[in-house]
Amino acid sequence: MADFPPPYTVRVSPRAKNIIIKIIPDKGIEVVLPKGANRRDVPYFLEKRRKWIEGNIRKLEQKGLSMTPPKLVLPDEIRFAASGKVFSVRRVKNRKSSLSMRRNVDKLLLSGESWSPEEELEILTRFVRSEARDFLVPELKKLSEKLNLPFSKVFIRAQRKRWGSCSSKGNINLNMKLMFLPYHLMRYVLIHELCHTVHLNHSAKYWRLVKMVEPDVEVLEKELAEASRLVPTWINFQQ
Repeated sequence: MADFPPPYTVRVSPRAKNIIIKIIPDKGIEVVLPKGANRRDVPYFLEKRRKWIEGNIRKLEQKGLSMTPPKLVLPDEIRFAASGKVFSVRRVKNRKSSLSMRRNVDKLLLSGESWSPEEELEILTRFVRSEARDFLVPELKKLSEKLNLPFSKVFIRAQRKRWGSCSSKGNINLNMKLMFLPYHLMRYVLIHELCHTVHLNHSAKYWRLVKMVEPDVEVLEKELAEASRLVPTWINFQQ
């Protein structure tokens, strides 16, 4: 590798006990430092792990994966497969100093004197979270009552990998990105988490319960494993 080290980001984690190097496709190298570590030591540490880093980057490239973050391309349309709603995005310049968004039926009007892509990303992400809350929470409540699988609370998150989770207290977290999945897959994730209110594991008993509710569990699990490709790239940029 001619230019070493490649671009990297540094993150401090109070839970880290040692310096950790993460090689993340489409994101690059992330160096996790324990609290109190000196950032100036990072280039030395990367050089020390050079052989390991270059080897893993080659393996990723052989799989057709890239270390270069994709370019942020903001949408002209937001399509929610789960709810069937589609919103067009319009951008208008005016004299207002800060970016604002107004919703008019199926249109989102962004307006302001000027704004950065990051500001637009933030406001569109808030919109997605709001739509997810308005749609996913009632859907979860309906399923909960229908299946007699009660839960305590529900939270809408912006998790990068997990579609949902359930705590020992019966609190359910749902990923706002479920809005980009077709309804049947979104519904399956909700069933999956509701069943965790009975069995907080993936034991044989848990899967028997899931199959009682949703017989096509094997097919749906395969679909769900590939479902991340249905999520638009721009929504992942803040994570």
